[in-house]
Amino acid sequence: MPTPLDIARGYLGTKELKGSADNPKIMEMYRAIGHDWVEHDEVAWCAAFVGHCLEKGGIRSTRQLNARSYLGWGVPVEVTDARQGDIGVIPRGASGWQGHVFFIDRIEGEWVWGLGGNQDDAVNVTRYPVAKLLGV
Repeated sequence: MPTPLDIARGYLGTKELKGSADNPKIMEMYRAIGHDWVEHDEVAWCAAFVGHCLEKGGIRSTRQLNARSYLGWGVPVEVTDARQGDIGVIPRGASGWQGHVFFIDRIEGEWVWGLGGNQDDAVNVTRYPVAKLLGV
């Protein structure tokens, strides 16, 4: 069975569709974690992406659309012990409930490279400051 990270890599390049059309792959991510009520791919989908990849890999996700729900999921590890495929959470926006979640691709010095969804409206690998990690 492929790992959730392997599954996530298979979605690299997946993008939201502009206008009234919705990407069926993204819409399936919402459905896979129990949110079939979501009507458009512009609804924040980083947690749906991570959850979908986990579920497809045989691991129960939080099944929530809130990125910070992953702070209470799994076994926490120190940033220095983070490995490729672990899940990272960083803050986003001005509210304490907002966040962004992704699979850790690698950590290089002061940067964590996250493979995530809804990163500039697409699945890609983006770098973030390690200091921003709220949890792994």
